[in-house]
Parts: sequence; C-alpha cells; structure tokens
Amino acid sequence: MISVSSKGSKYADEYTIKAGIPESVLMENAARSVLEEIEKRFPRRETRILVFAGPGNNGGDAVCLVRWLLHRKYKANLYFLGDPGKASEGFKTQMRILLGAFPDTQIYGIRGAVDSEILYARYDVIVDGIFGTGLNRPLDDAYSKYISYINSKKAYKIAIDIPSGLEATYGKAIGEVFEADLTVTFGAYKHGMLLSDGRDVCGEVTVKDIGILDAAYDKIENRLTVCDAAFLADNIQNAILPRIEKSHKGTYGTVGIVVSSEGMLGASMLAAKAAYRAGCGLVKFFCPSKYIGFFNVSLPEAVVVPYKNDDIVGALGAFTKKVDCVLVGPGLKEGSSERLIIKQLLASDKKIVFDAGAINIISANLKSFRKRKCKCVLTPHIGEMARLVDEDKNIVSRKRIAYTKMFSKKFNVSMVVKSDTPVFSLVGKSGSQGLYISNIGNSGLATAGSGDVQAGVIASLIAQGNSLNNSLLYGSLIHASSAEKFGDDDNSKRRMMAGDIIDNLF
Repeated sequence: MISVSSKGSKYADEYTIKAGIPESVLMENAARSVLEEIEKRFPRRETRILVFAGPGNNGGDAVCLVRWLLHRKYKANLYFLGDPGKASEGFKTQMRILLGAFPDTQIYGIRGAVDSEILYARYDVIVDGIFGTGLNRPLDDAYSKYISYINSKKAYKIAIDIPSGLEATYGKAIGEVFEADLTVTFGAYKHGMLLSDGRDVCGEVTVKDIGILDAAYDKIENRLTVCDAAFLADNIQNAILPRIEKSHKGTYGTVGIVVSSEGMLGASMLAAKAAYRAGCGLVKFFCPSKYIGFFNVSLPEAVVVPYKNDDIVGALGAFTKKVDCVLVGPGLKEGSSERLIIKQLLASDKKIVFDAGAINIISANLKSFRKRKCKCVLTPHIGEMARLVDEDKNIVSRKRIAYTKMFSKKFNVSMVVKSDTPVFSLVGKSGSQGLYISNIGNSGLATAGSGDVQAGVIASLIAQGNSLNNSLLYGSLIHASSAEKFGDDDNSKRRMMAGDIIDNLF
C-alpha cells in the first residue's frame, strides 16, 4: 500500500481519466466502495443515513452514494452544502443520474436555507462528502459551523476519501474538521491521513481500489510505502534471520555501545537490553573506567570495556575491531571526548547506528559526515532532524517527508525521522531511494527511553547479519509493534515505560 500527496492524488485521477476510464466510472466505483462499508456495518435497511455533499467531485461521490443507498432501500437523505453555481461537471452528472433514477428525491439545503427538521433529526450514520483532497484553504464560517454541528451529533461518521477540513498533504486541520469513525479513501492513502491532525480525525482508514491505474502511481515521485501491521507480517522475514541449534553467542553478532563520559547511563542500559531481546549474542559497553561497577551490576550479561580520556583513540580502535555493529548516541553528552569519538567512528570502516547525542555532534560538522568512510544509518527525532538541516523544528515537522528525502539523498545515508508517524528513506547501493512511512504503534511509545530501545533493536539486527536498510526499517517496525502488544487501550498507553517496550519485542 502506498501514500501520496494531494497533488499526487489529483495526478493519479487525471492520468486514469486521460487513459480512457471515465470520471463517472471512478465516481461509481467510489460510491460502491463506501456502500460496501456501510452494508458491512449496518445491514438493517431501517438504518437512518444523512449524506452531506459539497459542490465538487467529492460531493459527486456523495450524490452517487445516495442513489445506491436508495437503491438498496436504506432511509437516506442528501444535504447539499455550498454554491450550486460552482458545482463541478462530475457533481452535475451524478445529480442528473440520481434524479433520473429517483425523481422524487428531496435535495435538502440546495437553496442555501437551513432545513432544520432534516438537519436536527436523529441518524445512525452521517457521511461526509463536502470537501475532498484538493482543499488547501481555511473553511469559511458557514462550513465550519456545519461541521462543528455534525461532530456534535451522536452517529457513526464516515468520511468519503478524506475528512472535510483536513489538508491532504501535511495533515493540518484547516479550521473545523470532520471527525470520522471511518475514512474510506480511494487508490492510496493520502499523506495527511498519517500525519499531524490526520491521525486523530480519520478514525479507521480503509483503502479501496476504484480503478485508478497503477501506472499513475508509478510516476509519482513522492509516493511512500505505508508500513502497517500487514506489511510487517508479510515482510518481517527480511530482518529476522533463522536461529540454528549449532551455534554460540558469536553466531548472532556483537553490539558495541559507546557510553559518554558524563552522559545518561540509563539510555545505554535500555539500548543494551533491547539489543539482547532482539537477538544479538553479545553486548559490549565502551565506557569510562569509573562506570565499570555500575554496568557490571546493572547488566551482568554484558561485557564492559573501560577507557580513560587520555587514551580514548587507541582504546576505541581496539574496541571497534571486536564488535559487529557500533551504537553511539543514547545518553551521549556533547563534549571534546565525544567529538573525538564521533570523528574516529566516521573515519572507520564499521557499521554504525548514529542516534541522539551523536547526531547533534554530526549536525555541527556535516563536512566530516559527508567524507565518512563508515557504513551507517541515522535515527534522529524531529528536533535532531531540524538541527541536521538547520531549520525551524515546526517547519521540519510539517514537511518531514520532504526534509527526510532531501537530506538522505544529499548525504547518501539511510535514515528514519522519528515521530508519532516515522518517515524512512532507504538509500540503495546504486543511489536509489525508497520512502516509507509507518502507522504501527501507539502513544505509549511517547515515553522516555523509547528511542534508545529502538536504536538498540536496529543495532542488534545489523550485528546479526542483516543489511543496514532492513535493520533500520524492520527494527523500527518491531519496536513500534511492541507497544501494540503491550496494549492499545488508554490505560495501557498511559502506563507504558521503555522497559515494557523491551519486554514485548517478541
């Protein structure tokens, strides 16, 4: 399954229509797909349904839906919002067909007056077909008041293609936005459903095939592969290597975790425990001598390799030779010793996961990063990504897809930009770039140490022999899915801690 922007969605529609599939056929298929979801959930024909239609093609889908609902003997009413003089040709066509098939159909609201009796009646289902994916301006007061009122009504709410009031590319609510229980979208996800306000207002999202040609999506540059539970189940074998009975700890690789001289030790501990839970055979800590006792007691399964600041270069070189993947960044403080560590790692030939504090050091000297010899992946959160691209955090958050694509391509590095909806860019050996977005996980992941656990899982998969790209993508998805295993109700999300994420990895 893929996701596209508002522009990409429009292009796919136009491409399909130019190829010879009439717009009316696409509307027919769209309406039938919404009807299918209604019939599945509300099979009783006594179900009372109110359908709102705007003057554009989204409204045309809504009008077509009303015809099918009446054909199936549902008790359906159609309420028009907008200026009839600005109705699209697709809308007009569907209205002619509806009135030809059911000439006695009453179109409420068509003259601009409020039809209070119909509007204020009780309904089991309310369908939103007011605005589609092309909305890019704030709603005027009249529309906002209607949507606010609709949201206040007790009914099961369904959005056609996208909730009205939601911007389709960045997921920003433009004023009042329809709060759907179900969004039936067509052909592909829209980016905005997975980002920002979109996650809260779309409800359950189901993607329906209405005949939009695959070739159209192949030509859209900024399309994203959507990583959902089905995607993970179908592809997890790409990252989970089989266990063999004739084996020892060296069979499953060694993760080396670099510990800062004055950093947060707990972050390294969480990363190490996650690395073990994800299957690596051994974890080693490269840490200041003063912390030997702490790590020996807190995680006796790990090997502690101490260093002194006056011999950090030699000690680090010896350490990295004995590990399969280096993880650096969790709990890392930005200081002279740490900058020296990052410089040496960049110049090495090791496989490295750069996270947290390491990324902040890299962002201050991108010239060295561009000249690196190591093979690495980056795991910044939005704030760290903003420092990497020297841009305002809010702008990066809104345009995270574009910034991820740009930075990854420019510096030839695979990365995940962590947030409530992570965005991935995987760069291949030939320079190819694959863009992914995940909707796995829940708000329980918004807890201290969650990112350290994620980095530990990724490093563990790399150490076991997986490719960097597979480890980055599937390690992140495994991490996110553990939150769903722990629980998806509000109380489970509320009490989740990083340790719970580790315990539910597999």
